[in-house]
Parts: sequence; structure tokens; C-alpha cells
Amino acid sequence: MELVLKKFFSFLFFFIFLIANRGWSEITFQDVLENPSDLDLNLQYAREQEQVGKYKNTIASLERLNMLYPVNTDIKIYLLSILLKMDSVAKLQLTINTMLQDPNTTQEARQYIEELVKTIEQEQAKTKTKSKWFAYADLSYTHTDNSNTEGKSKTGKFQQHNPETGTDVQVDFTDETVMYDKSFSRAGSITVGKNIDSTSAFSITSGITSNTQNKGDKAVNDLTSVSLSYSKILGKHYILPYIYYSRPNYRNDTEDQATKGVGLSNNYIINNNNTASYGLSYANTSIDATSRHTTKSPPDLGNNATYTGSVGYNYTFSKINLISSTLSYTNRNATANHFSYSGPGLNMNYTRVFSFGNLKIGRNFYKNAYDEKDIFFNTTRDRTDRTRISTAQLTGKFTQVLPFFKKIDPKGQLYYNVKYTETDTSSTMTNYDAIRKNTSFNIIKRFSLHE
Repeated sequence: MELVLKKFFSFLFFFIFLIANRGWSEITFQDVLENPSDLDLNLQYAREQEQVGKYKNTIASLERLNMLYPVNTDIKIYLLSILLKMDSVAKLQLTINTMLQDPNTTQEARQYIEELVKTIEQEQAKTKTKSKWFAYADLSYTHTDNSNTEGKSKTGKFQQHNPETGTDVQVDFTDETVMYDKSFSRAGSITVGKNIDSTSAFSITSGITSNTQNKGDKAVNDLTSVSLSYSKILGKHYILPYIYYSRPNYRNDTEDQATKGVGLSNNYIINNNNTASYGLSYANTSIDATSRHTTKSPPDLGNNATYTGSVGYNYTFSKINLISSTLSYTNRNATANHFSYSGPGLNMNYTRVFSFGNLKIGRNFYKNAYDEKDIFFNTTRDRTDRTRISTAQLTGKFTQVLPFFKKIDPKGQLYYNVKYTETDTSSTMTNYDAIRKNTSFNIIKRFSLHE
């Protein structure tokens, strides 16, 4: 379509030349009424109306000129170019049919019109092709090396309230504290969706993940999840609303939990290099005692609703570099106020595209101030956490790293993900003042089920 437009616009130089000979004084509709057959005057008026976006006036003038000068091919092409710009398919088709039936239409104009018809048919065929169902399955395996698995504090001590003496004391972490551990994750998911048209689509994904550990058992669980998303392009807006549900079944813990969430994100394309974004989300988490641990204290104190809002800005340069930044604010309301907190966040990332994959380096900052003291640990000290998360991540396809993999994976549907994360938390509560590090390697194999 763009190539045809360029060819059509080449005819406009003829009109620009004519208009230039008349000068650049604004032409009014009254001038046109007084001189309806003046070709130069009417062309200048049509051009001026086009420049200010009044395409209906432009079309009306060109249709009138087309009747007055039926053998003028340039007028016909100019009219078609405006209809293309307006994306008026019905009007464009009617005008094309009229011109093809008009004996005054020259052979040169007919060739351009026939080319235009072919382009329209191709675009319509693409739209029909895109409007179909798709489905694929993902299988993945992740190996993670974790340091400070149980969150030993920087000082090696944690605070605890002694109810017998009524005092807050510091206690050493025991020698049995697990400092290093390996975790393993095996997951499978199925995604089914449909491209509604060239600007919108929806999909639903369901999956299950089995998480295990080498030494500890706190994070051992089977996670089931499902999510539904819808994407829509409106002009320069890329809108994505979504909902999700997840439930991890902890095998050795005292509590299970379920989370329901909903959110909306939007990217606004300012130009080729600049993008703005914003997002809103809500999540509700309910915690229930498992049937095998009914004697545990009421777990619903941790039930919470979390609200998050964010705004961001992305800048792309040299087509292979991306700098992104996001400001966010989170407010969590829990049944017990010592689990409730609020605070701002700042995420900054740099991404570079290489032939072997995409390298992403990030630094995130969060500050969370808790609503009440946790008197189980300390009766006098308020808790405020300041967390800094540093990440380095490399993602890509195996065919990018090992070209001979194209024989094994011709569609390029075997992916890798290597990630290093360091989480440094400085807290007013010694218990949470800790540094954690982990390195993970993830492999994902995608299977196309329906294309």
C-alpha cells in the first residue's frame, strides 16, 4: 500500500507547480464558488484543505474537477491518493469502479488503478489470514543456584520479642541455617488465542510448574496458573488488559495461597525512538491453612490486596539499544497491619541487541514502609525496607549461539535465558537486613500446535 501511495504522490508535484504559480495566498470557498471552472484555483484550494486535514473538502473539490475535466488523469490519481489517506475503503472502491468504466480514463491511469486494486486485494488477504486461531505449548526447565536461601542477616543476628521478660532481644542465626541451595523448576503451559484483526488479539494461557530444592523444602511447591489477555492497537496506543489466577500448593509448608489479579498496561509510541507507558494492577491474595496443618495459628492474617501504578519512558537509539525507566508506587493492605506497607519504586534498564541474543542490565530501587510494628519480633521499632536489586540477563535462541542448531530446530523455537540477580535489602529490622544472590539458567522449547 505504501509503495502505491508513493507513486500516487509523485503526481502531486504537477499540482504543486501549478499552485506555486498562483502564489500562496489562502483560497476561500467563496473564491471557488465564484470561479468553479478555474483549474489552478480549485487545485490550490484542494491542496490547502488537505494541508489542514479537511479531506472532505479536498475530495469534494477534486470530484467537481473530475467532472469538469474528465480526461485529466492527474486529477483522478490525486483523488485516489486522498481516499487512500483517509482509509475510506468503500468510497475508494466506488471511485475505482467509476473510473474504470469511464471511457475518458487513459490507459496510463488504468494501469495505476489496476495496480491499486491488486494492492488492496493483497492487504485484504493478509487481514483475513491474520484473523485466525493459533495455539502453542511451552516446556521449560530452570536450574538456579541460590545464596543465603533463608535470608541470614548481614550481622548474623535477628530480633525477637521475649514475652516472659517483656524485652526485645537479638538472637544469633543457628549453624543449621541454609546459606546455599539449588532449586529446580519444570514447567509446561498451553496458549490458545486468536488474531481478531490486524490491530487486536486475545489469548488464554494455562500452565503448571513443579518447584523443588536440593537441601531446603520451604519453596517446594506445585504451581498452577491461568491468564487471559487482550491486546489492541488504537493509533499510537498499544493497550493490554489482562487477568490471572495462580495457586501454589506448598508440599511441606503450613499454608497455601491463591492470588487473583487484574491489570492494564499501555505503550504510547511517540516516534521511532521514544515510547511512553503506564500501567495499573490489582492483586488479591488469600492464605488458607492446609488440611495437614490445622493446628497452625490463623493464617488469614496475611491475606492482602495490592495496588500498583506505574509510568515509564523508553528511548531507543541506533536500533539496537534501549534505555527504559519506570516509576511505580505500591500499596498493600493486609488483614494484619504489620504485613501492610506502601512505597515508591524506580526501575532502570539498558538492553543491547547482539547477534547471539539480547543483553539486559538493570537496577531497581524500592522503599517499603510498613504500617505497624511486628510485635512478635520487636515492640518498639518500625520497619522500613530499602531494597536494591541488580540484574544481568541474556536471552535468545539457541540458533543464534549455535547456527548448526537450525538443522535440529528449523523454526528457531528453542530459547535460552541466563540471569544473575543480587538483592540487597537495608532494613530498620535486623531480621530483613540481608543480601541474596542467585544465578539461573532456563531452557524453553516451544511447539506450534496450530498456526
